[in-house]
Amino acid sequence: FFATPRADFETLKQLHILHTLKIPFENLNPFLDMPVYLELADLVNKMVENKRGGYCFEQNTLFLNALREIGFKVKGLGARVVWNQPEDLITRRSHMLLAIEIGQETYLADVGFGGLTLTQPLLFKLGLEQATTHETFRVDALENDYKMQVKIKEEWRTLYRFDLQEQYGVDYGVVNYYLSTHPASPFKTGLI
Repeated sequence: FFATPRADFETLKQLHILHTLKIPFENLNPFLDMPVYLELADLVNKMVENKRGGYCFEQNTLFLNALREIGFKVKGLGARVVWNQPEDLITRRSHMLLAIEIGQETYLADVGFGGLTLTQPLLFKLGLEQATTHETFRVDALENDYKMQVKIKEEWRTLYRFDLQEQYGVDYGVVNYYLSTHPASPFKTGLI
């Protein structure tokens, strides 16, 4: 698709939408008592070679590695999902999103939030309403964190809260193990 991909906004935007069009969100592995691996080779095998999907840790880890390979300055972040709950609720960090620096700007990318997955990166600017191919999103302040919100029927609803502290594979590994094995995990109790 790209002759020579560059670490610029247009490339990021195109890759983001292409990822969401080609790789579905799904939780078949945990639902079927199969392990969820976050090593890059396993992710490529599952989602690229075998044309499967995955949940946020799988999807955003694959996307992070692809972006770094092109030359983007990107870091993984952790979020506390509060969808359909009070936005000030402190939940475990059970979601992954990405922060990408391009020039003087920071963009947020998230190719793995189920039915409300971003279809393009968002400029990290508080209060700015940003239309995507599906919904309108914004990032705003919430106490000492930030909140990702989606506009549904003219109402802003919070998906998750996050900060800008970089997270690493070991951070995601612990939560991934819990989400893929614990009997109370939503990825074990229902098919998505």
